[in-house]
Amino acid sequence: MRTSLVGACLLGVLSACKPGPEQPGPAPRPQVKVAPAARGPVELEVLVRGVFAPLPGKDVKLAALVAGRVSRVLVVEGDPIRAGQVLAELEAGPSLDELRQAEAGVGESEVALEAARARRLRTEELVRHGVAAQQDAEQDRSAEAAARASLERARATQETARRKVARGELRAPFDGVVLQVLVRQGEAVDGTGQPILEVAAADPVELRGTLNPEESARMTVGARAQVRSLPGGTSLAPGEVVAVAPAADPQSGNVGVRVRLPNPSGHFKLGAPGEAAITVGRESSAVTIPTQALLPGGEDGGARVATLDAGRVHLVEVQVRAEQGARAILEGGLDGGESVIVEGGYSLPEGTEVEQVR
Repeated sequence: MRTSLVGACLLGVLSACKPGPEQPGPAPRPQVKVAPAARGPVELEVLVRGVFAPLPGKDVKLAALVAGRVSRVLVVEGDPIRAGQVLAELEAGPSLDELRQAEAGVGESEVALEAARARRLRTEELVRHGVAAQQDAEQDRSAEAAARASLERARATQETARRKVARGELRAPFDGVVLQVLVRQGEAVDGTGQPILEVAAADPVELRGTLNPEESARMTVGARAQVRSLPGGTSLAPGEVVAVAPAADPQSGNVGVRVRLPNPSGHFKLGAPGEAAITVGRESSAVTIPTQALLPGGEDGGARVATLDAGRVHLVEVQVRAEQGARAILEGGLDGGESVIVEGGYSLPEGTEVEQVR
């Protein structure tokens, strides 16, 4: 019985020493990244998207003004060209024959004029000596005038033939690039203005886009712009607004805008998409935040932001005036200097305790 009593005591001691169930520790706090709401001068911009195009009058189709077969095409699409460069040639055989005939006619007319002049001089000498009649001198002067007129006609025919030969060569009207080759080597053209090549100047270029009437009303000719190609172009070029259409398109209701910019390197390709951030004003003091800090759920479909104050989330309704690139310009809600959550703050309720990370 003594043994049983000792065992019971030991069992009680062991039970008292056994640890109880573990108590759960505090839940980890959400981690967030913040950025300051900045107050300072801001340039107001309007974003225009469109395509790059040549300047007006700098996109032309070169046509053959004489009938024949294309003997050579010396360029392909995308080739750079220089003013006066020969781009294509037509068979010159028939035109050269006409030129040779015209040159021969000029030679014959020159000989005939020289003979008529010599005859007139002899006759006038004979008239002075009383050997020939004045009527003979008049006839010779008339014959010389006719020979001179014949020479002028022959020279005009020669010049026409030369121009016809020259029309068999298509030359670049300006520095630029070949956009299209419309007729290939060996194909025939009818001489009625059938286009063979399309060329365009590529420096400077224009970005041609549209804006709604409200935004276009803020545009002024001469406004500065920063232009980049799309999608994702990182190279910026300075541009300038050169035209704002005086009327909206009747179908879309939008207003055309043209932004001109230099393109010496050919980085901006004709026909490619691009966008321009056009400066339309400046404010001496405005609050801006990263656009990634904006959260949905504001009143009347507006926006809000989550700020970090003493380690806790505070939700603030804001009014967004404009979004410019990676920054949003606010009209109200923040005074500047607040820490706004840019990562990790989505759907966190008011008052949530968070951990700030860098």
